[in-house]
Amino acid sequence: MNFPRVISNARHIALLFTGDRGRSVSPSFEYYQNRSLRGFTSAANPHRVATRNSTVRQVPLYQFLTSRSSSFKAMCKPNSVLVYTGGNDSLYSDIRHRLSFLLPPDEITVFNVSIQALKKQPWAEKSTVCVILASTNDLDDEAWEKIQAYFNQNGKIIFVCQNKLLASITGCDSSKANASILRFAFGSQNNKLKDTNKEFVKFLEKNMKKLPKSTAINETFRSKDVSVGANFTVVLKKEPDAPLFLYMQNNGSLHASALFSDATTQQLIAPNSNLLKDSLRSVGVNVCDTTMPPLTKGILIAEYDSIIESIAGLRLGEEIGLQPRILLRKSDVVEELGLPEATEKLLPIEVVNRDSDAGTSKNFDFNLYFEQIHSKIGQVVLLVDVATTTMDIIESVNAGIPSLESVVVIANRQISGRGRGGNEFLCPRGMAMFNFSFSISKKSRIAKHLPILQHIFCVALVEAARNLSGYPEFPLHIKWPNDLYCERSHKVGGMLLQCSTRDDSFRVSIGCGMNVSNDKPTMCLNDMLPKEAETRITKEQLIAETINKFTYYMKDYEDNGPETFKKKYHEYWLHSQQEVLLSDFNERVTIRGIDDDGYLQVRSKSNPDKIFSIGDDGNTFDMMKGLIRHKY
Repeated sequence: MNFPRVISNARHIALLFTGDRGRSVSPSFEYYQNRSLRGFTSAANPHRVATRNSTVRQVPLYQFLTSRSSSFKAMCKPNSVLVYTGGNDSLYSDIRHRLSFLLPPDEITVFNVSIQALKKQPWAEKSTVCVILASTNDLDDEAWEKIQAYFNQNGKIIFVCQNKLLASITGCDSSKANASILRFAFGSQNNKLKDTNKEFVKFLEKNMKKLPKSTAINETFRSKDVSVGANFTVVLKKEPDAPLFLYMQNNGSLHASALFSDATTQQLIAPNSNLLKDSLRSVGVNVCDTTMPPLTKGILIAEYDSIIESIAGLRLGEEIGLQPRILLRKSDVVEELGLPEATEKLLPIEVVNRDSDAGTSKNFDFNLYFEQIHSKIGQVVLLVDVATTTMDIIESVNAGIPSLESVVVIANRQISGRGRGGNEFLCPRGMAMFNFSFSISKKSRIAKHLPILQHIFCVALVEAARNLSGYPEFPLHIKWPNDLYCERSHKVGGMLLQCSTRDDSFRVSIGCGMNVSNDKPTMCLNDMLPKEAETRITKEQLIAETINKFTYYMKDYEDNGPETFKKKYHEYWLHSQQEVLLSDFNERVTIRGIDDDGYLQVRSKSNPDKIFSIGDDGNTFDMMKGLIRHKY
């Protein structure tokens, strides 16, 4: 792994990276370009500046974050359930599908954790509410030590891997082998746990003899080796016509800390079974009966009706694009033929006029949005009330209608939101969730520094939120490389940038999820306003103003170079002069800023003459622990 990057070297990175309505004449491209710049000058729009200045006031930091009830404490980041399947993606998919009907959809994320992440990443955090081990493949002593440490910190573990655990109790001739269950909970401390092993073997021998004669069992074993860390209680339980369960509980805990079963994985996750639900509840995970909302059709609308009419290659009435395929029909055809149901494979879209009833939505104010937008990007909106993910939709639109570069895809809710590294991203109603794409000539200045685009977007988002809030010191900041935080504590948003190449240009797609008015899973922008704030931030205005600012700063970088922009970025970020540890090299460094590409520029503490840059491809910045490490 090439972790540090010398700043003189060239870098190449693969980025995943109510007004007048129904207007019929579309302004020229130059009009939008000029209006985008005029929107940021007082001479061009004195009313806009006067309006903002009238609400701008200096507020001490401690007065922010007071709009929530004093009894409510927001989580710093969403709770999570980790699932280990030993690399079996099909098994993970089955477990994840079952969990989608059991976990609160706006509160808990689910991660498919690899063996490398299980051993190397600091996953045993307060936000990890449970670990589901669905396989013991590749779990060596190093992995078991991490699992043991998590258990000893009152971590919750559910074993749904029948093959090597309780199945051995009912199917193994050697009762001594049954004590291996302690190793699964406590690693390779066989000598220290010698006495406990003997007592546990006797406990199992005694109770397993009862099973053939009894349809039910409920017995408890309490450890005696407290001095070596074996401070736990074991409950062996079987109901009539039900699998055998073993609950292992840290003494003093209100819930089971580990749960074993001789049920098969498929028994536990069967749709008509309550076994997994009861197992989650037994270890203290908040479960509920969850119904996923159905996917909905899309609405394609433009600031001016003639914009859509002039789109080259707009194919109506046929399925185009990638997945989901998109099917566009104008409103008059929809009245006659209707639209098919939305699925994960097909997104039906109604093309509507600004002044029509079809061009309204109770969950998104198009007028408010179009009044705020000043950029050519964003003059066309594809709104989907419930979508899979806007990332997939924008890719499908790009493939099916390459000429439609001014569209922004917006969802009121996503059921398959993705973040960096393919991780799940919770997307409840109240968030601003949007994607847009554009092309950049390979001859341009910014094309030589593509990674900087994600930082330009973060600056645009912070500045948009501050302007709309009316408070210059609004406590929204950038955590490198692509997260947005309230101060240094609560994550409130993130962005993702993808890039592909075509002929003489790059195609860039930017996606964003930002908590605006949702009270879960952490906190939102409106929670960050003082109680006396006269205005509230809306997702319509935030999306439009962010695109405005992004267009402005991208042009400024192209015309004037990086220095002015970097100064603005450093004003908004959290890391100036922060000392961190490069964990893979055990080297302490001081952060100096970002370089022209947006990589972290750092100075070695042991060798002050050594200055180098760190890319974000494959690395993650644990701000709370002050370290940068490889992300598995």
